[in-house]
Amino acid sequence: MAKSTEELTPDAEGRIDSALVARLDAFDDAAKLATKYYPEAEVESLDALRAKARGRLRHGTRLTVVAIAGATGSGKSSIVNRLAGTELTKSSVRRPTTSATHAVVWGDEDAGPLLDWLDISHRYQVESEADGSATPLDGLVLLDLPDHDSTAVEHRIEVDRLVELVDVLVWVTDPQKYADAALHLGYIQPLAHHAGILRFVLNQVDRLEDGGASVAADFGRLVADDGIAGAEVLPVSALTGAGFDRFEAELAEAIAARNAALVRVDADLAEAASALAVEGTFTDAEGKNRATLIEGLAEAAGSDAAADVAVRHHTRQGSLTMGWPFTRWARRLARKPLADLPGPGRTGAAEPRADLAIRDYAEAVAGTSKTPWPAAVRNAAFSERDELLDDLRRTVGRETMKAGSQPKWWLAIAWLQRILAITAVVGLVWLIVVAVLGGFFQFDTEPLLPPTPEAEWMPLPSALLIGGAVIGMLVALLMRIPLGVGAQRRGRSARKAIEKQVHDHAQARVVDAVVAVAVDRDAIASLN
Repeated sequence: MAKSTEELTPDAEGRIDSALVARLDAFDDAAKLATKYYPEAEVESLDALRAKARGRLRHGTRLTVVAIAGATGSGKSSIVNRLAGTELTKSSVRRPTTSATHAVVWGDEDAGPLLDWLDISHRYQVESEADGSATPLDGLVLLDLPDHDSTAVEHRIEVDRLVELVDVLVWVTDPQKYADAALHLGYIQPLAHHAGILRFVLNQVDRLEDGGASVAADFGRLVADDGIAGAEVLPVSALTGAGFDRFEAELAEAIAARNAALVRVDADLAEAASALAVEGTFTDAEGKNRATLIEGLAEAAGSDAAADVAVRHHTRQGSLTMGWPFTRWARRLARKPLADLPGPGRTGAAEPRADLAIRDYAEAVAGTSKTPWPAAVRNAAFSERDELLDDLRRTVGRETMKAGSQPKWWLAIAWLQRILAITAVVGLVWLIVVAVLGGFFQFDTEPLLPPTPEAEWMPLPSALLIGGAVIGMLVALLMRIPLGVGAQRRGRSARKAIEKQVHDHAQARVVDAVVAVAVDRDAIASLN
């Protein structure tokens, strides 16, 4: 995952390689996305790392910060003094004498801003050669840290703080303490992913008969067990100077490369990216899984039942409009089809069925992914659940109501039925008047009414009554055929419209939210 050292090498002026800056920018974006999905403690840790990385890069790479760390009596300060060629810090083999970090700077480069950022006040400058020529260590900022095993809590805090900031970390130990658990468990193992910035020095080898070769080999074995394979241990003696030529050469090489800070930042980013590691895979949020979701939501909305209600609603409205006026009252008394509307909020099983469809969709999309992504997908899928159910309820009601809208030809039939009804009523009234006045009261109706016309087979009033009623009921009966065809068509249209809107609502309320999580996940995964 980490970029090669060559890719991270700055130019001659110490400017930072654009590839690392681009990676840090990408990490910033991904870390911001992580705030929506990862625990607060992890996010705070990532924010601190981003601030640290940018803080270090702002100071460029012309200076290389090397920390000398070790246990009490390991000879850290003696090593610093020998490198400097003079006694800058006091040393002791019995008790910790470095209570605060001391910085030693080689060369003329201004290290003040960098040391201010490191919050180090004890500073020494190693003078240049008498002729003003540069030395191999020019550009080195060497830090003498307090003892990591000190009984003073503030000493350990200072070590832990600077271990997180320096470019190169040199662990100094001695033949008595090279196997201490405090060193291996407390520092080397946690820093195993930073192998590129770690160096290991075995001091006081002048006390050993073989020049420390066997102890150095054993120390190297323990370091390998800590997770840093192939680590080289340099045996040195601050007292006699044995091994210092090689030690100084390694420091000079790191200084000349001017990439130690970049390697450190890159290793930090790699560690942070591993904390955001994306395990497992998502499945397609917009393929088969979406189709299954829509099918489940359509079932919850009751598209088939709504189509049946639309058919009956259309039939009822047509019958009320075009039916024989004197028999419509019976249909008005019957149960209204709209009372049987399906969908969330109307039927007890609709909401659980919708929830099941959403949950199954979220689980299918989450696939084999690991925490925190299954929960993130599920939360996104249900984020607008109530709004989705409202949309489905309104869709079913709206599309079913549309099925009852009247075609224009219904109006013509309605007027025909009115005319036929009026004709029948005229005939009936005519017959009643004639019967009452002429038959019951024996009145002579000719002064009041014209003579009753006679048809070939019955009187005209009777013809009006019977003809209007028979033809009206026949028209109502015949209209059932086109009305039934139209009702079926309206039912199919209602089903299609409901399913189309279920698709749109599912996309807007569920799928898009899940896709957004998938996009965020891919962005975070790109760090690895």
